[in-house]
Amino acid sequence: MEGEQNDMKEIKVMVFSGNLAALAKSAMKDIVLRNRFAQHRGYTVQQFSYACEKQRDEVGTTFGVNAGVVVDFTVRVMTNDQTLFYDKLKDLGADHYSFVFNGIFENGQLKYYDNAITVDGYVVDVEEKASNDSNQALMHVKLLARELAYIHHDGSGLSINISNTH
Repeated sequence: MEGEQNDMKEIKVMVFSGNLAALAKSAMKDIVLRNRFAQHRGYTVQQFSYACEKQRDEVGTTFGVNAGVVVDFTVRVMTNDQTLFYDKLKDLGADHYSFVFNGIFENGQLKYYDNAITVDGYVVDVEEKASNDSNQALMHVKLLARELAYIHHDGSGLSINISNTH
C-alpha cells in the first residue's frame, strides 16, 4: 500500500553479548530472542574473520586445534555508547558473544536468522578509530576463543572445543 512503511529489516551480521547456542535449544527461545537479542542490544558488524584448523589422526578423525583461534571483528559504535568490549577487556573473564548472520528484525526484535556462531572466549584487544561521522567510531575487537558453536536457524549445530590437548 502506498505510504505504508515496511518495518522489517535484514542485517547481514550483528554481534550480541550472550550464548545463542544454549538458547537455540531452550523452551524459552522466542521470549529470550525478543529481549536479549533485540536489535538495540547488538552491534552491526563491519568486518568479521577467524581461522580454525583442526588436527586429524591417521583414520581422519578430528581432534584438538592446531593453534589458538582469534576471532577478529569490527563494529560501528556511537561514541557515547556503553563499551561492552572495554568492560570485558578489563574484566579478564571469558564470556559468550553471538554473531547472527542474516538476521531479520521486526520492530527491533530478532524474528529469524540464517546461521549464527557463538564464541566462548576472552576479549584480548580493543582498538577504536574515529569515523567520518563525529558521533560514531569503528571499534576493532579480538577474541581469543575457548569454544566455537555453529547454530543453524532450526537450532541444530556443531560445537568445537578449542584445545591443544589430545
